[in-house]
Amino acid sequence: MPSSRAEHPPQQARSRDTLRRMLDAAEVVLVKYGPEGATLPRIAKQAGLSAASVYRRFRDKDALMRAVFHRFGERSRVGVQAQFDPESVRDIGLAALSRTVIQGMVKGFRANAALSRAAIQFAERHPKADFVRKAGDSEAQSFQRMVETFLIWRDEIPGPNPEFAVRFAFLIVACVLKDLVLFDRMRAMSRVVPVDDDILMDELPRVFLQCLGVGEGTSGKRSTRRS
Repeated sequence: MPSSRAEHPPQQARSRDTLRRMLDAAEVVLVKYGPEGATLPRIAKQAGLSAASVYRRFRDKDALMRAVFHRFGERSRVGVQAQFDPESVRDIGLAALSRTVIQGMVKGFRANAALSRAAIQFAERHPKADFVRKAGDSEAQSFQRMVETFLIWRDEIPGPNPEFAVRFAFLIVACVLKDLVLFDRMRAMSRVVPVDDDILMDELPRVFLQCLGVGEGTSGKRSTRRS
C-alpha cells in the first residue's frame, strides 16, 4: 500500500494545522458517507481546502485513511494507558472497576460508533495492508494491558485459568457492543430482547463478572493467598 507523505509529522505550525484539518474532515466524511463514500475531493471540500492540497499531502485515499485510522487508534491507546494503570486502580476493587470499565466501553462504542464501524469495514477490505496489521498489533498490546490490570485480582477469580476468564469476558462484551452498537442492530433484536444503552450499562457488567465467576458484591481487594 502506498505510504502517506504525512507519515512524519510536519514541523511547521501551519502545516500541522492543515494536516489536522484534513484528518478532522476525513473523520466527518467517513461518519457521514462510510469508507466507500470518503473520496479525497469530498474530504477536501469538508476541510475547506483544494483537492490539490490534499493530493500534495496524500498520494491516494488509502494513504489518507491510514493516517486517519492511525490517529484514531492512538487516541484509543492513550486512553487505555491512562485508565489501566495498575497502581491507580488497585484500591478500587474488581467489581467496581469492572462496572466502570464496561460502562465506559458502552459510552465509548456509542460515541465513536460510525468511525469505528468505518475502520472495521476498511480493515476487512484491506486485511493484508501493513498499517492494518500494525493497528491490530497495537490493539493487542492495549488489550494485554487491560487484562494484566484485571489480573491484579487473579486470586479473587475462581477457576483454573483467571487470565482466560478475563479475556473471554471482554470478548463477550465486545461482541455484544460491536453487534448492537457499532452496527446498530438493537432494533433488529428488539423482538428477542429490547435493550438500550442504559440497559447495556446495567447488564453487561453483571455478565462480565459472571464470566469471571465473581459476585457483584465482592470487595475485589487483592488477596494475600498464593495462587
